[in-house]
Amino acid sequence: MSIKVKFNHKKYALRCSKMNFSLRLKELREKKHLSQKQLAIDLGVGVGTVGMWESAERIPPAKRLQTVANYFGVSVDFLLGNELGNEDFTDAERAAGMSHTRTEDITVLEEEMLYAFRAVGKKQGERGQRALIDVANGMAGIQ
Repeated sequence: MSIKVKFNHKKYALRCSKMNFSLRLKELREKKHLSQKQLAIDLGVGVGTVGMWESAERIPPAKRLQTVANYFGVSVDFLLGNELGNEDFTDAERAAGMSHTRTEDITVLEEEMLYAFRAVGKKQGERGQRALIDVANGMAGIQ
């Protein structure tokens, strides 16, 4: 069985940044008991813009990211999911499957393997993924 997956690192990194940003933004907004409308007013953007940010359809430009970070008293790195900040993971991140192992640096090859693993899951489901795990365990001598 041969699996070929073309991996676009820039696209993958952008998608991860968008998802991290959307989760963090929503969590921070809800902690302050703000509606999307109120946050939009406070930041000087449209309600639809905040909605697109929270649904990971868009990510603000760098200057606006800094404005959002300043508004909530966090760093841009925290907003993008590149650091944990003073707290552990947000409730939304935990619900999305974030864990401390996901904050460790991984190699490009490991990212490609994860991407391929997920692609197999989408096409063949858990059974296909379990088959990949069995092959990898066999190659590593793990029973």
